Amino acid sequence: VTGMVERHGGRYLTRTNRIEQISGEPAKLIATKRENAWEGTAFPVSMLTATVFFAAVGSDVAANLTLQGVHDLTTNNETGSVSAASPQYADMIGGTFAFDAAAGVLTILSPAQPGIAREPGDRLHLPR
Repeated sequence: VTGMVERHGGRYLTRTNRIEQISGEPAKLIATKRENAWEGTAFPVSMLTATVFFAAVGSDVAANLTLQGVHDLTTNNETGSVSAASPQYADMIGGTFAFDAAAGVLTILSPAQPGIAREPGDRLHLPR
């Protein structure tokens, strides 16, 4: 699902994707990108905010990670960091992410801090 809203100085793009984790568990990604232009000058990247929602258990709110960074308008690759998370993933805040558009793979790395129980390099696959 994709949507677009034109605004002065740029446009907002929204997208929803189903994600397949390496574990086979389902997840969903909802993203908003802001393409900017100023006085006729377009920028080669857009601002990106995305939230990954993992499968909810019962009536619980879905565990989630919020990603913020940039979307390269030439390659469609994305990079940035984890800016917020539900309690289950709070240890991932400050970690980095990279989306390889050609491969359709989103990689989220935990921050390099001692005592982090999670293994770095958790990968999420966006089906084409």
